[in-house]
Amino acid sequence: MQLLPLTKQQAKHPFRGTWTTGLLALAMATTPALAQETLTPINVSGERLEDPSAPVDGYIATSSRAGTKTTTPITEIPQSISVVTADQIQDQGVASVQEALRYTVGVGAEQFGLDSRGDWQSVRGGDPVIYLDGMQKTFGFYQSPRTEPYLLERIEVIRGPSSVLYGQGNVGGLVNLATKRPQAEQSTELKLQVGNHSRKQAAIDSTGALNEDGTLLYRFIALGRDSDTQVNKVEDNRVVIAPSITWRPTDQTEWTLMALHQEDRSGTTSQFLPIEGTLKPSPFGLPQIPYDLFISEPDFDRYNTREKAVTSLLSHQLNNIWTVRQNLRYSETEVDYQSIYPLFTPALKPNGDIARVAYANKPNLDTVTADHQAEALFSTGNVDHTVLLGWDYQHAVSNSRRAYKADIGDLNVFNPVYGNYDRLTESDFSETPENTVIQSGFYAQNQMTINDRWIAVLGLRHDSARNKTEGGTAFTDEEVTGRAGLMYKFSNGVTPFVSYSESFKPVTGLDVFNNPFEPLKGEQVEVGVKYQPADSASLYTATVYDLREKNRQAPDPMNPNNQIQNGETSARGIELEAKVDVNAHWDLIANYAYTDTEVKEGNNQGARLASIPEHTASLWSQHELRALGIPGLRAGAGVRYVGSSWDGTDQLKTPAETLLDAMIAYGRDSWELALNVNNLTNETYFTTCLARGDCFIGTKRTVTGTLSYRF
Repeated sequence: MQLLPLTKQQAKHPFRGTWTTGLLALAMATTPALAQETLTPINVSGERLEDPSAPVDGYIATSSRAGTKTTTPITEIPQSISVVTADQIQDQGVASVQEALRYTVGVGAEQFGLDSRGDWQSVRGGDPVIYLDGMQKTFGFYQSPRTEPYLLERIEVIRGPSSVLYGQGNVGGLVNLATKRPQAEQSTELKLQVGNHSRKQAAIDSTGALNEDGTLLYRFIALGRDSDTQVNKVEDNRVVIAPSITWRPTDQTEWTLMALHQEDRSGTTSQFLPIEGTLKPSPFGLPQIPYDLFISEPDFDRYNTREKAVTSLLSHQLNNIWTVRQNLRYSETEVDYQSIYPLFTPALKPNGDIARVAYANKPNLDTVTADHQAEALFSTGNVDHTVLLGWDYQHAVSNSRRAYKADIGDLNVFNPVYGNYDRLTESDFSETPENTVIQSGFYAQNQMTINDRWIAVLGLRHDSARNKTEGGTAFTDEEVTGRAGLMYKFSNGVTPFVSYSESFKPVTGLDVFNNPFEPLKGEQVEVGVKYQPADSASLYTATVYDLREKNRQAPDPMNPNNQIQNGETSARGIELEAKVDVNAHWDLIANYAYTDTEVKEGNNQGARLASIPEHTASLWSQHELRALGIPGLRAGAGVRYVGSSWDGTDQLKTPAETLLDAMIAYGRDSWELALNVNNLTNETYFTTCLARGDCFIGTKRTVTGTLSYRF
């Protein structure tokens, strides 16, 4: 399948003219019908929908709010959506968001291996923006601390453009993290965890009602970790405190306030090891470089972050038709990033020495995000409508102090002796101009169910993004984006769909010349089918898609800490996903993805995109071992296949890898003891090797034992 090229006028304003008029009329719920009829509220007395903010029992979520910003069954959304539940996160023993996405179709999890600086993953060949509770979480590079997975109720992956609802997302998709919220039922969980790399972690999660009538609920989550990593002299320490409170004065009103304080004390696990000596044989007859080599300096290297945030989620039902919502967040982040990495040319000297470069970046980021929504549920004739009107707003201010110094002193990679290097001084640092991004967007969406069989989703949005650099010229980008989807629900649970959608994403930050990055723009056509058997939560999805994106970022071939923008890229693919509730004691996840990417215009035209495997597949099974006659004993195992990928120039190939994971757990009364082993066979592998000359080591074997007590 190939998208037809757009004319210049269509590419700039693809929804103008009669197409815009028709879509807007439909999105506003068939205006003639509204003019002639009194709106009839939809009867919702039937089967109750799963609350997307509530805990899910098992691995299969049946509804999502991220796909439409309304509570909608996943089978009624004409877009590919995957949900990773808290139960799956716990069973698979993951330590980060990127690890939690290992078994999600179409996602290149751990794209740059174990990286203490961020969660990096690809979705359909693109870099997804991470959202938290429906509002943007990540802004630029190395400015947003990693989210602790223990705080999350679910992770939702929306594949394909979602700019009509969010404005800020690339064509590949987005990742929405949904935090745990206060629950009415009283419960407390205590966790103690130990593992290899001297890992020690303790956590508490407590929730319940604060008063007798249950109108005031609380939740308190805290976690502390002291740990080393697979890289020598690099720690992974964390303290996070996340209290929240929900007030429900009436059945129509709910207000949740959430606070977050998180501090990470770490270093840089990404050592940018040279290709020669890792993927390729070492020159001069030297041995291979140790995978746990620390290139930097112990008294210099650090990646310390501090994040403080307050979030408000308010919802009020005005009447039988209208509900309004207001979501707000204010956050402050500070990052202290210093590292030393190798010069790639030449890589190794005959004596095993390697030349090094020092880099420091100390950014601060303050953000205000808001999303105001009005939702209406009504019928016109034989058509049920869910109309959503919204306005969202972002204000992000960032500044930084940076330093760079080349040739600071060699290090022998086989016998490293630290301390002999040319240190950065205050004169090496410079203040970067303060950068302010203000984005706002108005959007309208109509979800229509016709005769209980046909489902149409239409949406339209206008975005305005202003990027102002201190001492420079302000740049303003405006864009209209749209989406259109159609589904048909067969009585046997099969629901085919087709959709078209567009993306627009302002890019925060500056290039190496202190110029603002251009916004990303994309479009996608998707055709698929979803199947949910009767009386079953199991969900099967198959899709094919064709997408294009302009102004995509890529690593700077001259400096690993900078980014450049290519012209136009494309991705076409097939995705197959099965989340199966085999029975009450057996869960199964299986998926396969084929992703064909290409640089259409710009640097390395005709080459495949860097770090995107063409083939990925995975299988995870978790089963209660009732046949052994030991109640509470369960085990899980998984296999992950990550196909080969290229360096962005089609000159260097990173080989494929197959990895095994396993878990076993025994629970009795309020206690549970679990053992997780990821990368069971301790494979040494590379997730990505880039044309500039460096490779990223994948996560080696991790072993964690967890003792949980719930009451």
